[in-house]
Amino acid sequence: MFETNGYLETRVTDICDEAGLANGTFYIYFQTKEEIFYTLVDSAISDRYLITEVPDDFEGTVVDRFAYTLRQYFAEVKRNRRFSRIVEQVATFDEHMRDNRMQIRRKFRQRVQHGIERLQRQGAADPNISAELTAEAIVSMINNFAYINLSLGEREDLDIEQAVATLTSIWQRALGLDIDEATTDENRHKPKKRRN
Repeated sequence: MFETNGYLETRVTDICDEAGLANGTFYIYFQTKEEIFYTLVDSAISDRYLITEVPDDFEGTVVDRFAYTLRQYFAEVKRNRRFSRIVEQVATFDEHMRDNRMQIRRKFRQRVQHGIERLQRQGAADPNISAELTAEAIVSMINNFAYINLSLGEREDLDIEQAVATLTSIWQRALGLDIDEATTDENRHKPKKRRN
């Protein structure tokens, strides 16, 4: 319903009509339309986080793993483009949604940051860069790229594989990644001192 009518135009009555529920039944579970919207956002973001997690049995390099995550993320954003636009819109005027949006972003940033820190411990990434700030820049790049090109549809003809390859290359260069030193399993690798 939010995708059809937009957030501002959707009323509790519309939600109930779409679901085939009496208005009273709605209020057993939710107090407001905002509350059901927050629940839907939490569910969608949890799904996005799981979808972009690299499976334990994934075979490939750390570069392959990063590309896998990007591919999954772009596909999910494209699949839910209308809802993604609404979430971004609501975050501009709803303080709760803004806080929620920033919390979600921090969760994704921390995932990237931990990956960078692991690569730095292995001697595979530049030890002189800030893992936190680099992760912030990478997440900003990926999020904005996906929002503009996939949610808003700036590039309907976008070649996803080319985008994945390009953004993966930018990530690799930002880290100063030494692929020969990088491993996906920290327990299998004794870190060596990085040569400058």
